[in-house]
Parts: sequence; structure tokens; C-alpha cells
Amino acid sequence: MKKVPKILFLILMILLIYPKSIFTQVNSNSEIDKIFASFENGIRTGAIKEFSNNIVSETYICLESGKSAYYSSSQTYYILKDFLQNYKPISFKLISTNNNGEKPFAIGKFVYSKNGIRGESQVFMALKRENDSWKISQIIITND
Repeated sequence: MKKVPKILFLILMILLIYPKSIFTQVNSNSEIDKIFASFENGIRTGAIKEFSNNIVSETYICLESGKSAYYSSSQTYYILKDFLQNYKPISFKLISTNNNGEKPFAIGKFVYSKNGIRGESQVFMALKRENDSWKISQIIITND
């Protein structure tokens, strides 16, 4: 019986000493997972607005259509919108994500139709911290 109170006391002490680091990691991973989900849904449906509020002020974009540079968040929105009008999404699925560490990223498979021809591309997106929250800093879409 005495072991139970000691264990509870120990757990309580750990939570009192390290609460911020424990809960910050959980909240951070939750925030990252939400961004990944909104990105996946936005690319799959062609709705950039799904994740446009999660784009950093200067985003690196590299598209198979030839565009490759750093763009403001509003330019990124219109470039991706135009890209997805030409490369109409059939499906998009994140196949690998890493939400641990300082540089979370995700890799996905993008299936599209361009001029009636089906194609596939690999999508890479990376996040970075901006103003105490995670934001999309890179989007790269290349042929498989």
C-alpha cells in the first residue's frame, strides 16, 4: 500500500517540475499533425485555403512546372492555386511524416491529370517555427 502513494508522489513531482516541456512537446506534435492533415486535404482537393494560413512569410517553392524560388505567403497561395488548376488532383496521400525534432517534414504521393493525361509526382513539405508556431517553409513537387 505504501508503494502506491510513493509512485503517485513521484509522478506529481515530475509533472510539477517539468510540466511545460512535457505538454509543449505534446501540443507541438498535435499542431504539426494538424498542419500535415490540412496540407494533405488541401492538395488532395485543390483547396489551398485549407492550409494557406500555415505558410511562412517566405516559402521555398519548387514545382515540376518549372517554378523554383522563395515566395511570400500570398504569392505561394496563388502559385499553388495555379499549379493545381493545371495539374488537377486525382489523389494525394502523405506516405511518410516526421514530426519530431527541429525540422518536421512530410513526403507524399500526388496523382494528377494534366491535359487528360494521368501523372504522378512526389511531394515534399517541411515546417519551421515562425512566431512561436509551426509553419510550412518548403513545398517541392517533382516527378517520380
